[in-house]
Amino acid sequence: MAWEQIEQKLQKALTVKVAFPAGTIWLPEERLSIDDWLESVAQSDEELDELQIPRIRFLQNRWPIERLVELEWDEAFANRRVILAMDLGQRAYILFSDWKDYLVVAALEPKDEPTLYQAIVNKLLENRFFVRTVPSHTTNYRPDLIGEVVLHGEDRRPPPRSTPEFTRLAAVGQSSWKQFLSDVLVGWIPLWLAPPEIGFWHEEIPEPVTKDDDRATRSKYEPAA
Repeated sequence: MAWEQIEQKLQKALTVKVAFPAGTIWLPEERLSIDDWLESVAQSDEELDELQIPRIRFLQNRWPIERLVELEWDEAFANRRVILAMDLGQRAYILFSDWKDYLVVAALEPKDEPTLYQAIVNKLLENRFFVRTVPSHTTNYRPDLIGEVVLHGEDRRPPPRSTPEFTRLAAVGQSSWKQFLSDVLVGWIPLWLAPPEIGFWHEEIPEPVTKDDDRATRSKYEPAA
């Protein structure tokens, strides 16, 4: 039977586990595209054949995927970025995309805990390798899960660019990913855990995707003067 126990296999790709009072967040140790994610668990020619379609479509055919936050720029080079949530069992997987390339950035459990969503979204938005400049518009599709979309224009500077391709999501390399992972762990530990609780976090080795939600709220971001 093709894709047997796929949910359990997909979980193994996210090996960094951080436990919070409200739940648990898992992160990949390195930059993880959905292509690499799915190919890592394919074990037969039949399964590989099923991956000939766009990988995001493969995921959509099996699990619900919805938009959480969408970012838009008036400048042509930036266009749009989106943060997505994929419902898979008791977990939700958080994806980041420019509508062409997709990265798996985190998983969280329980999947209905707003504080976990807010923490992940905040970390993505403040990291310049994901959001290089302040967007012209932001849309929060799930205000029940993400109460506030915060962007700090004065703290954000675009990183040096050696090639035009740097503007693409695919330019987020392994070294940048490790820096992002380091920033996440360093930022979350003091924020969420008192000193006696630090022992609870550890590493373990082991076009739009959805229809518009009527709960969406749209706002135009105006950088502070």
